Amino acid sequence: MTATLKQYRLGETLFKEGESSRSMFLIKKGSVSVRKMKGSAFVEIARIYSNEVIGELSFFDRQPRSATAVATTEVEAMEIDFASLDSVYAKVPDYIQSIMNCVADRLRKANETIRRLQKNLVTAEDIQAEATDAEADAAAVLAATQDIDVPIYTKKKPEGGSPIS
Repeated sequence: MTATLKQYRLGETLFKEGESSRSMFLIKKGSVSVRKMKGSAFVEIARIYSNEVIGELSFFDRQPRSATAVATTEVEAMEIDFASLDSVYAKVPDYIQSIMNCVADRLRKANETIRRLQKNLVTAEDIQAEATDAEADAAAVLAATQDIDVPIYTKKKPEGGSPIS
């Protein structure tokens, strides 16, 4: 298996969203931010630390990178070439390969859901404004209905018994 120890400085990119992939990384030391682009900025969707893997999704589905990975500290990582993993993966039963492909597909869909949700964030100020609007609407309804006589209904007393409560 071909694995190369690589060093990354703070702020250095391991890979970029949309790039084709040929390897995954085992983080030996440091931390990496996984980021999705949002307009001209980004949203951090995960933080990867020592003894965690990054870039594995592309191994299973061979799709372009779903996010960008940026070193948030000094990082030491083993870059493991996909070609060397293919021979090991080929020995895995077909049903396990199907499971892994399904997991990879679901993770990509989850990443897209996160991206869509980030576009529609609701802030505490939005919630407060909606509550204030609802209170104002309730007050307006109450004021508009103050002069309406609403009949009060009572339940009749059944024969031979007490009133139903």
